[in-house]
Amino acid sequence: MDIKKKLNITVFGPTSKIGLELTKKYLDDGNILNLFYRNRKAKISLKKNSFIKKKINQVRLIKYNFSNLKTLKLNLKKNKDIINKTEIIIITTAEQGEIKNFFKQSIKKFYDTFYTNFFFYVLLFKNINQFLNKKKKLLIILFSGGGSTSYRENFSSYSLTKICLVKLTEILSHEIKNKNIRFNILAPGIIDSPMTKKILREKNKVSKKEILKLKRNIKFSDINIYKLYKTINFLNSKKGNKISGKLISSAWDDIAKYDKKTINKLINSDKFTLRRKEFN
Repeated sequence: MDIKKKLNITVFGPTSKIGLELTKKYLDDGNILNLFYRNRKAKISLKKNSFIKKKINQVRLIKYNFSNLKTLKLNLKKNKDIINKTEIIIITTAEQGEIKNFFKQSIKKFYDTFYTNFFFYVLLFKNINQFLNKKKKLLIILFSGGGSTSYRENFSSYSLTKICLVKLTEILSHEIKNKNIRFNILAPGIIDSPMTKKILREKNKVSKKEILKLKRNIKFSDINIYKLYKTINFLNSKKGNKISGKLISSAWDDIAKYDKKTINKLINSDKFTLRRKEFN
């Protein structure tokens, strides 16, 4: 991405660790940020943030109703002009869910995790699709997480929702009529966030192997945020602007270093999907 060209970027979930850090980086580049927040607590948090206060002329704060379908539709329709002007949509909305054996989890909490991590995305894309038909270009970034491609003990609700989200990304990239709209989902690696802090607090419910991995790698959190930022920039660049429907590890895949031939092969392969096939 040429950072001299100022972009219009929309973030759903700007108070999450990833959402906030990416917001800061794109504000620092001089871009316009539309921050969709869910509640009064999130609004206060954003307004109090010292970095955002300094860049307030580049920011729009927009409340949307997360849990009511009728109101969500009205919120999105009301802000269709903002969505139409957006060049990158970043969606970080997620919750970890209960850290418990599948058979011991509350079905109500299980359902709530599915709503936040998956059905919200379904409703969002179904309702903004009508605004996207004539868009010249749009990159939509979602986030995967641990457990979507490997087993994590006691994280069934989180892992299952992320698997669904990865597959939804692939389906949307194929089935959307406007091929200028691209969907990609990034696995960010370990991030020092409220989610990781909760795991450490409830470590008696988590495998010793996972705790060891978390403690060993949490020090790379800032590096992983930066790699996320660089990967999104690459996907929005001329070199990466044909990549869609892929599950990409921003921490490990380093696709920005791929040559044109490898990228073209990647676009038509299962290299970065749930199947994650290797190729030479």
